[in-house]
Amino acid sequence: MTTAWIPTNWEDICKRNAGRRKLHMRKRRERASRILRLLAAMESAPELRESAYGCLTRASQAMEISRATASRDFALARRIHVQFARMFGRTLRPESDQVIWSWDWAYYGFRTPESVRAGFRKGVGRFPFGLRENGSEEDYSGLSPVSFIEPPTEDIEDMDVLSLIKLAGRASQLSNSLRRRTRF
Repeated sequence: MTTAWIPTNWEDICKRNAGRRKLHMRKRRERASRILRLLAAMESAPELRESAYGCLTRASQAMEISRATASRDFALARRIHVQFARMFGRTLRPESDQVIWSWDWAYYGFRTPESVRAGFRKGVGRFPFGLRENGSEEDYSGLSPVSFIEPPTEDIEDMDVLSLIKLAGRASQLSNSLRRRTRF
């Protein structure tokens, strides 16, 4: 039986805390690589986006993790797909879209061709990496699919009525498709 750790001085406390931070950072980095592999697998097998029923045991054996960990990883990968669809109005494509992680692997965001064209060089969004934290509207950084519509080349004041109606129609179509895709 192990005895409880009792700190003797401030230096020992700081060393233990630093070691635990490094350990958790390493575990989050390993989980991030598993999540990226799952996102690529979900691209080739879209039925995994809905449920991992029947695939959980094989996935846990292939990744050499427990079934519970595999289940949490699948849940997070599905949540990433929902958040991406809500932010960009389409599904995640691993070949062109990136999931960007924070320096300590605690948060993630997205980088897509649309976001780069809109002027966001770094990832957009700041979502918590764990499943226990619930996301909020602030995580989306105030962005939605409408944010990535290319602005018209002419000023709105100079546009004719037909062009304005078309622009409003595109925005409402994106908004409606987003609502349909993110319903639970």
